[in-house]
Amino acid sequence: MATAFSDTTFGKIFNFIIGREKKKHSHGDPTREVFETIVFVVVLVLMLKLFVAEAFVIPTGSMATTLLGDNVKVTCPECGHNFPLSAALQAGRRPEPSSATCQNCGHSFPPTNKRDWNSGDRVLVAKYEYHVRSPRRFDVPVFKYPQEPYHVSDKTAMNYIKRLCGLPGETLAIYKGDLYVNDRLTYPGRPRPERDLDLWQINYTYAGDAEAVALFQKGGFRPIRKTPEEILVVRRLVFDLDQQPKSLTGIARTRWHATPGEDGAGWAMEEKGFTHSGMMTGWMRYHHVEPGWENGSALRQPVPITDHLGYNSHSSTQPYWVPDLIVDCTAEFKAATDKVVLELTKAGEKFRAEFDNGVCRLFHVSSAADEPVMIAEQKTAITGAGKRDLRFANVDSRLTVWVDNRPLDFGDKADYPPPSRESFKDTVADTHEPARIGATGNVTISKVSLWRDVYYTPGQDPKNPAAELPISTYYVQPGHYFCLGDNSASSADGRTWGLVPERLMLGRAVVVYWPPSRIGVIK
Repeated sequence: MATAFSDTTFGKIFNFIIGREKKKHSHGDPTREVFETIVFVVVLVLMLKLFVAEAFVIPTGSMATTLLGDNVKVTCPECGHNFPLSAALQAGRRPEPSSATCQNCGHSFPPTNKRDWNSGDRVLVAKYEYHVRSPRRFDVPVFKYPQEPYHVSDKTAMNYIKRLCGLPGETLAIYKGDLYVNDRLTYPGRPRPERDLDLWQINYTYAGDAEAVALFQKGGFRPIRKTPEEILVVRRLVFDLDQQPKSLTGIARTRWHATPGEDGAGWAMEEKGFTHSGMMTGWMRYHHVEPGWENGSALRQPVPITDHLGYNSHSSTQPYWVPDLIVDCTAEFKAATDKVVLELTKAGEKFRAEFDNGVCRLFHVSSAADEPVMIAEQKTAITGAGKRDLRFANVDSRLTVWVDNRPLDFGDKADYPPPSRESFKDTVADTHEPARIGATGNVTISKVSLWRDVYYTPGQDPKNPAAELPISTYYVQPGHYFCLGDNSASSADGRTWGLVPERLMLGRAVVVYWPPSRIGVIK
């Protein structure tokens, strides 16, 4: 008599997966029962690993600080800020970092707890996901390295993890740290490889193509704008007023201070915040300190805000001015008539979010005009006395506002055209008042922190590898994807070796499951 399907090993797996109950059958042979159980478990694990989920280790810091590679945790002796410092293997050995530069206050110091080493994040990858849907922009996929899917000497798979930025058929541009896209360029007559399997190579992205760059210069690309959630995922700390460097005094310590003259009317500094009184509008402004200062050394202040990342014990690239900023604070309103304004400067242009008795209004203060121009408004719940958490971001040529951690919906009215290529540079205003907080009435401001957006550094000029492209453009071949590391200054990614073929996509990283302090969903 034929054996019923439910009694076979695969039948057992099928019944296990769908939850079907079945009677236990004894063959009278314990050895056979043990053997079948082992086979069942092995086959199940292999199927889960092949089609459902698999664990991976993050070896490098190319995705820091979203995902961490090997690192040591260090604490700044000046401000107490705790942050990870890269400790990745180099030439088969683990170097001991001799210097760290605080992500918060910029103080450089020799790490004292070098032995507090942490291996890279352990992540779980949903391998089934890309079998049922196509990869999406800003996913964090794991894929086989196109140039060498398997390490010949180590006989191990070469798996990479990055953020997916470019989709098939698009031309992606990197300019001033932001991403832009055009999906209409086709590049007729450009070189192609003898085999389509080689389309992933950097040569066939047509990096820095003259036609693409000219079209970009004419405004033929649109900004890739992040959602409010995506902004918070990749933002990086600039300065937290609650963590002030203890050895410094004055503006070097607080970074925030009242604007000189009548513009600063009504403000008084407190230990970890500032208060405003009176019906004349006054402004507090931020002055950045150049990272890398040491005790007893001269400070440079104010300086432009750059893409400094404390995780990198060293960087092979120069610091870049970052135009996209986010400011957070808690505002305590004493009455419904009190008003708070958050302002951010970008290439000399000022943008404001004004909170005034139940309404948030967005303004553009042009350097070429005398009066602010309102561009959008939305109702809020701020209609009386009380504390409110406020956040304002000027990222990807879009203004985003949060009240009590909930984004306000301004629709596309909060989007504005990117600055022209001629005027997109840091100005005196970007250095002397990159961020300001204004108030009218009796208001207390606390929990103040300033952040920057992730900054994508430019790629190399294929005709002159020692030079950078002022505008980097890359064509994403059909059936391929363009991926970048969040830690752009220390990442080997699509700018270096090219594209990722769809066939090498393994799945999307969904959670960090180890170490315990890092457990969480990957976004």
